[in-house]
Amino acid sequence: MATKDYSEIFKEKSINYIQFQFTTIFGEFKGVDFPVEIWDIMKDGTGIDGSSLGFLKTEQSDMKIVPDLNTFAIIPWNSKVGRFICDVTDNKGKAYPTCPRGILKRILEKSVSFGYDFLTRPELEWYFITTDRKPADTGTYMDIPPKDQFSELRLQISSAMMKMGIGIKTIHHEVGPSQHEIEFLPNNALNQADNVQTAKVIIKNEAKSKSLISTFMPKPFPLVAGSGLHIHQYLEKDGKNIFANANAGISDLLRYYIGGIQKHADAISVILNPITNSYKRLIPNHEAPVHISWGIGNRTALIRVPGYEKSVRIEYRAGDATMNIYLGTALLLAAGLDGIKKKIEPNTPVTENIDSLTTEERQTLGIKKLPQNLSEALESFGNSKFILKNLGKQLVNIFMDIKSREIEDYQMAENEGKGSEWELENYLLL
Repeated sequence: MATKDYSEIFKEKSINYIQFQFTTIFGEFKGVDFPVEIWDIMKDGTGIDGSSLGFLKTEQSDMKIVPDLNTFAIIPWNSKVGRFICDVTDNKGKAYPTCPRGILKRILEKSVSFGYDFLTRPELEWYFITTDRKPADTGTYMDIPPKDQFSELRLQISSAMMKMGIGIKTIHHEVGPSQHEIEFLPNNALNQADNVQTAKVIIKNEAKSKSLISTFMPKPFPLVAGSGLHIHQYLEKDGKNIFANANAGISDLLRYYIGGIQKHADAISVILNPITNSYKRLIPNHEAPVHISWGIGNRTALIRVPGYEKSVRIEYRAGDATMNIYLGTALLLAAGLDGIKKKIEPNTPVTENIDSLTTEERQTLGIKKLPQNLSEALESFGNSKFILKNLGKQLVNIFMDIKSREIEDYQMAENEGKGSEWELENYLLL
C-alpha cells in the first residue's frame, strides 16, 4: 500500500494517534505515540535513545525506528490508535546490527537466495493468575465451561487478534490450572514474529481488563505444567513444501534441516530459553524436551515431526515465550539452512519416550542432553562461531554481559534460599 493512502485511511477509520512499536534485544515490546496530524513528518521514522533501550553501549546512542507500512492495524482496546511495527536503524536508515527484526529479515533474505520461503506456526501458552499469584481456575486440558471459566476471555483475545490480522487455528484450555493456548495459522516467518509480539500484548491487556495477570513465565508453578512457545516450521520452494518427498514422506532436505538444528542446539538454547526459569520447565516426563532428539509424533523429542497431518513440517518444542521471537526464529532458520547446505545428518529418530531410555540407549542413538541451566546455555552461546556469524559481535557482547549479571543475581538469591521468589519478581510479567 502506498504511503500516500494512509492519510485517507486514518480519516476513514477516525484514527487520532499513531503508535510506532519495536522490539528490544531481550524481546521487550516498546512504543511511542504521536498525533495523526504529523504523519507526514513521522512516516519515515523517528529518533530514539538506543543506549537507554539496550541496543548499544556507546555514547553514540541516536537511532531511528522506521515503520513497516505493511504492519498497520488498529489497537483493539483503543480504536482511535493505529499502530505500525518498526525496524531499528541508524540515522541514515540503514538496518542497525542489533535490531532483532532486522536480523530476522537478513536471515530470511538468505533463505530466499536459496529459493526458499520460510513459514512458521507458533503455539503460544500462558497462565491466567490472580493478583495474589494463584491460578485463576482449576480447569485441565481442553475443558469446556463451566470448568473452563475463561473461555469467553480466550474468545475475546482471539477476536482481538483476528481484528489485528492474526490468523487463528485453535484456542483451548491447556493442561495446567488456568493455562491456555492459542495456535496460529501458518504464515511467513516475519509476519508471524510480529504476530507473536502483538498477541502477547493483547493477552496481557485483555487479562488486565478482567483484573487478572497473564504470565508467559515458563514454570511459574513448580508442580504443574510449564508453558512453551512451540514453533512449527517448514520451507517452501515455488509454492511446494520441500520437507515432503514425492510420496508425501520425509524428504532429505527435512532431515538435513533437523541435523542443522541439532548441531547448533546448545548454542541457540539461550535465545530460545533465555531465563533461569526456562530450565525448570525442561525436565523429564513433563512433555518438555530434555534431549537433542527427533521423532515422528514424539512429544518427548526436541524436534517433532507431527504424524497426524499431510503437510510435512517440524515442531521445535523446547522454546518458551520469554524468548525474543525474532532472534529465536532467525536462529532456527539459520541452523536449518546450515544443515541443508552441509547435508548434516541428524541422529537416529525415536518413537519411544526419550526420557525413559537408559543412558546407554541414548548414547547408542547419538542423543545428548540440552543445556540444563542458563549458565551452560550461555557458555555454548558465547563459544559459537555460528552465533557470532548470524547475530554479530555487538549483539553477542551485550547479550553475554546482561545475562551473566542476571545469572549472578539469581545465584545470590538462590544461595539465600530465595531463588524462586527472585524469579517471580523478575519474570512473572514477561
